[in-house]
Order: sequence, then C-alpha cells, then structure tokens
Amino acid sequence: MDEQTNLAELKELVADFVAARNWEHYHRIKNLSMSIAIESAELMEHFQWLDDAEEEALLADPARKEEMADELADVLIYILSFANAADLDLSNIVKTKMSRNETRFPPGG
Repeated sequence: MDEQTNLAELKELVADFVAARNWEHYHRIKNLSMSIAIESAELMEHFQWLDDAEEEALLADPARKEEMADELADVLIYILSFANAADLDLSNIVKTKMSRNETRFPPGG
C-alpha cells in the first residue's frame, strides 16, 4: 500500500480528521512536537530491555507487532500533523536533509 499512497494524501487524511473534530487549536507545533516524543517513547517501550532473540520474537508475534504498528502510526500521524501545522513539505525537507547527509556521511565511511 505504500506504493499506492503518497505523503500529500496522508497529510490530507490527518488534516481532515483534525478539522472534523475542531482540534486545530490543540495542534500547536509545541504540542505536536511533544506528542511526537511521547508516542516515540511509547514505541520504544516495546523494545526496552529486549535482547536480539526477544526482539525477533516480538516481530514474529502478530498481536505484539500490531501494538508496535499502532505506536508507529501514532508517531507518523503526529509528524504529519506537525508538518501540516508548520506548513512543511515533508518530501522536500527529507530530500534536502538526505543531500546534506550525503556530504556529512560519505559512503564507505
């Protein structure tokens, strides 16, 4: 499905959800940046203290993988909301950052 959906569609999906609930006044970039960190921490909790074998078992367990996917979705939803609130073009900023990373971290480093 990643191949069939673009970032603009996802940003619009999130914006429409927020607008339908009149949540724009909550979606300040300060609040959204904190929400990204909070949801990222919730994702990390799934892996805290796991060794390699336990991590593989988590990924092999459909129920636990779904819980992890829900947390990852929350992170991405808040990232999309942040981009909407800050009027950022995610494709452009990722490409720009990757270009800088190419200079900072040359291949074979």
